[in-house]
Amino acid sequence: MSADFQRKKLGYFFRILDLNSNGCLQMDDFTEMVEKVRVTLGYEPGSKEHKRITDKAVKLFNTLVKDIKPASFNQVTENEWVEFFLKEVIHSGDEDSLDDYKELIFNFMFDFFDKNRDGFISKKEYEDFYDIFGIDRSYCDKAFLLLDNTQNNKLSRYDLMNAVEEFFASSDPTLPGNWIFGNWESEPHAEL
Repeated sequence: MSADFQRKKLGYFFRILDLNSNGCLQMDDFTEMVEKVRVTLGYEPGSKEHKRITDKAVKLFNTLVKDIKPASFNQVTENEWVEFFLKEVIHSGDEDSLDDYKELIFNFMFDFFDKNRDGFISKKEYEDFYDIFGIDRSYCDKAFLLLDNTQNNKLSRYDLMNAVEEFFASSDPTLPGNWIFGNWESEPHAEL
């Protein structure tokens, strides 16, 4: 159950990032992501904020390509993604690798959506995340409630880092972090 459960979650997260739903992660997915974030958060084209989120997206994509070493130039398939994370990150026994990827994905998410830079993700910022990535909003309230450890109506860096770790590394389906990206048993982009 453990590997199958993790495989399903990893595949689901891959499909969230695969914004054009072509079965490969390419730079186009990440540039589309940046544009959606820019428009949603009201950043001016070429602004400091726009450059910051562009740099984060490019760094994540380039790191994935460098580490996964896909068969096709600059495009990562879902199978390559899942196998890499299972073998090289989650089950490798290398805590540094797991920590590096948790940090990379966490910073990618957190820095994209902490618009006011207060160190917390508000409910509105979390809803924006769901909207941009085409995640079914019907799961947003449940996820936010489960992840808000202090019940203060905002998610701290700690709340989200813990959730990212649970999502990627845990084989326990009852943990709240499994909900960070919505219902991993559904299909993202269903409404797009």
